[in-house]
Amino acid sequence: MVGNDVIDLGDPETWPGGCHARFDARVFAASERATLAASALPVRLRWILWAAKEAAYKAAKKKDGGTVFSPCCFVVSLTGDEQAVVTHGESRWPVALDVGERHVHAVAAEGGTPPCTVVAGVERLVADGTCPGAAARAFAIARLAPILGLDAAELRVVRDGRVPRLERAGGALAADLSLSHHGRFVAFACALPPTQRAAWSTR
Repeated sequence: MVGNDVIDLGDPETWPGGCHARFDARVFAASERATLAASALPVRLRWILWAAKEAAYKAAKKKDGGTVFSPCCFVVSLTGDEQAVVTHGESRWPVALDVGERHVHAVAAEGGTPPCTVVAGVERLVADGTCPGAAARAFAIARLAPILGLDAAELRVVRDGRVPRLERAGGALAADLSLSHHGRFVAFACALPPTQRAAWSTR
């Protein structure tokens, strides 16, 4: 199971004062608020933590359809500049973080033996009026097709409720897909079977 979330750090809601004064108290656990208070860059850190929570929730929801997104119950622990672990009840979700000047991208993936290959990417939207959801689907297909050895025209993304699913003409693929978009950015993450190279892809 995989989940991802992208945050546009240029969007006004991510700026200082852009969210409600009680936002931190409502969505962050005590340990996270302490980390924010000690940070030299609390505004940026706020959205790193939020993206990690969202990514872990999306993955957890696939595993257990009854999972409810109560943000303070998805507790983020930073384990490195580009890594975190999100704890939710008895579950722990490793999260890979891509933090740029203009965006944050978080990818949560369930561990396994052998581990799956997770392919992920972020792209800036082209200002041509394309729906962000459609742009995210097209981006994912364009990136995944050559990895799978397929032509992009052979792939499509369909919805199973609110969950996107990657299909090849004629049937489903053994892959787990997550899409996201915010502001000027679209992103995706896809877990491929262990027959692929068992490592995080480079973005």
